[in-house]
Amino acid sequence: MPLGANAGYKLFNTGDVLTAAQVQNNLQNQSIMFFASAAVRDASAPLTAALTEGMFCYLADTDTTQYYDGAAWQSFGTGDVTGLTAGTGITITNASGPVPTIALSTNGTLTSPKETIEIVVAGSSGTINVDTLTASVKYYTNAATADWTINVRGSGAATLNSTMAIGEQISVVYLNTNTGTAYKPNVAGFEIDSVAVTPKWLGGTAPASGNINSIDAYVYTIIKTAASTYTVLASQNKFA
Repeated sequence: MPLGANAGYKLFNTGDVLTAAQVQNNLQNQSIMFFASAAVRDASAPLTAALTEGMFCYLADTDTTQYYDGAAWQSFGTGDVTGLTAGTGITITNASGPVPTIALSTNGTLTSPKETIEIVVAGSSGTINVDTLTASVKYYTNAATADWTINVRGSGAATLNSTMAIGEQISVVYLNTNTGTAYKPNVAGFEIDSVAVTPKWLGGTAPASGNINSIDAYVYTIIKTAASTYTVLASQNKFA
């Protein structure tokens, strides 16, 4: 790389005439100071006298940038990751940096997983969105006030279809609280991305009613068989 007219550090004194060349080569071209090498930089008496923490320089011979930490010039780290240790079910396929790679076991053991549940202090009614990117379990803790429709989606901004590949499944659970009236899902009361899907119910028949004075758990296993196409297996379970 040619050094051109860049002159490293220049000490301006009172009364000096600031030339166009100095503005170009000492200021405009050198927000980061330019030196042929660390030796040339360190031999600059004006710079040595004015060293200040936070200064930067570029060294042409090594194509590196350094900074002054208040005591010495320091180089930036390369960012490599070293000393990786593989946990259970993980294989390190490339341990060198800057970005190592790993592989996950296709039949690993899952130990004591926890799952997020979305708790809503309200009663079931209308259309209830289950956003799987937030939680796959939704619990309405107050007494239901009407039959309802479940709509499963990724989020308010993402469809479930966009978050699942063909051949994948996801299970969602809706927990409804009933008191003296046995509310239940509406007829045709299940949707995916706001499109009605008819579940296949355990036992072959959709529940005719809910259960009074109980929490009814509705479990939907959603299997994606093609783009925006699903088989849904559903069940109702009474807890009281």
